[in-house]
Amino acid sequence: MIKTIASKLNLKRPKIVEQIVVVLFFAVLIPFVTIGFIISNVSQHTIRKELNYSATMLAQYVGENVSLYHKLASKDFESFDVILNKKLSGEKREIFVIDEKKNIVATNSKNKENAKKLIDDLPLIQKTESPELYGYIKNQPMAYYKLKSPEWTVIVNTTEKITKNTINIARFKIILSLLLSMAFIFFIVGLYVFYLYLNMRQLLKGVTAISKGNYERKIRLIKNIFSPYEMYFLTKEFNYMARKISTSYKDLSKKNLELERSNEFRSNLVSAISHEFRTPLTSIIGYSSRLMRQDIELDEATKNKSLKIIKEQAQLLSRMVEDLLVVPEIESYSLKLNSEPINVIEILEKAIIYTNPKNHEININIEDNIPYAKADEDRLLQVLLNLVGNAIKYTKDEEAITINTKCESGKIIVEISNPHEKIEEKMLAMLCDKFIRADSELTRTTRGTGLGLYIVKGLTQAMGIDFKIKSEEGKFTTTLIFESCEQ
Repeated sequence: MIKTIASKLNLKRPKIVEQIVVVLFFAVLIPFVTIGFIISNVSQHTIRKELNYSATMLAQYVGENVSLYHKLASKDFESFDVILNKKLSGEKREIFVIDEKKNIVATNSKNKENAKKLIDDLPLIQKTESPELYGYIKNQPMAYYKLKSPEWTVIVNTTEKITKNTINIARFKIILSLLLSMAFIFFIVGLYVFYLYLNMRQLLKGVTAISKGNYERKIRLIKNIFSPYEMYFLTKEFNYMARKISTSYKDLSKKNLELERSNEFRSNLVSAISHEFRTPLTSIIGYSSRLMRQDIELDEATKNKSLKIIKEQAQLLSRMVEDLLVVPEIESYSLKLNSEPINVIEILEKAIIYTNPKNHEININIEDNIPYAKADEDRLLQVLLNLVGNAIKYTKDEEAITINTKCESGKIIVEISNPHEKIEEKMLAMLCDKFIRADSELTRTTRGTGLGLYIVKGLTQAMGIDFKIKSEEGKFTTTLIFESCEQ
């Protein structure tokens, strides 16, 4: 029912600050106003009784003293008016002593015009020697005391000024105290609500940031006496939750990236296999079919040439398979190495023989007394096969390749250089990634998997060998740097 009415009136759910204001209104303002009204009335009633009592007592006191002075007075005494003013010099009420003819015998009031009204309001029948109240002005009681001998009457009047100084000022003080109390309560609650609101805003901003995917957002709580424990606890748990979500999100993003790379690798692998394996397989199938033919007679030279081509293409397939198999091991850091002192020059010569069946021109410069280096022989051969093979593949037939080997400061340095147009720095930094090939005239016509330098980088890092690539105008150089060791 309430929800239906709220929906029809288009009422929105109030914020916490608005709710606290409403609660304060009903819990503080209304009770304080009610209490103030009650206390004010009780105080007024009490003071009124006090004024009534004091007026009657004063009338009796003055009457008894007037009677006493009248008995003792003589012609030598000061006038009764003077005596009255001396005795009641601090009294703020108006006191009039009138005789039986209603003439003023004595008074402490300078405004004697008020006496006529007070005398006229006296009751026709008066009680003797008994203080009595009369009059109809609220909170301004008048009292009389009628003497037996002489037949004088004492009238005591409570002025408006006395009422203001008692009832009105008391009421003002009560209301002021309540207002100050309310102001203090609202001030303290206002401070509490203000800091609570700021912290709630921080929490809401954090929740909003999380909902929009900003998992790095943290709540920075304003810490002071107005910050409740629950807010501290909630902030701590929220930041912990955000940190866990951020970590999970990063892990998930990393897994997704790895999955994308794996899918990309699978796609590129299928493409590489379908393209790169086709040529050697075609050669092997073609030349093996040629050797198996019975309808033609082949001479020894033709047979040897066919067998040589079959061997070369089989070796090429073997190297490609090894390259493809080593990639998962590099990515999972699960390479098994058998490091031992090896002769780098001998392995380099093997790589040249395996990768240069067509006797491409290679200028080899090797210093004397090259020491041994500690590495895995099979993996180093795989590295050199890729580097020398790339240099031959991307070099024109009429151009030469240069291989320099030297020893400097206890380090063995192998540099393999081939003529090549300069590669931009941005592209050069990407050459060691998977399936990346520099765009040039030769790469457009030469087949390749794009895994060579990636494999070289992974294997050299695993063996602790420094590997560098450098591109200058007209030359591309790859460098291996080994730590020398004793045999």
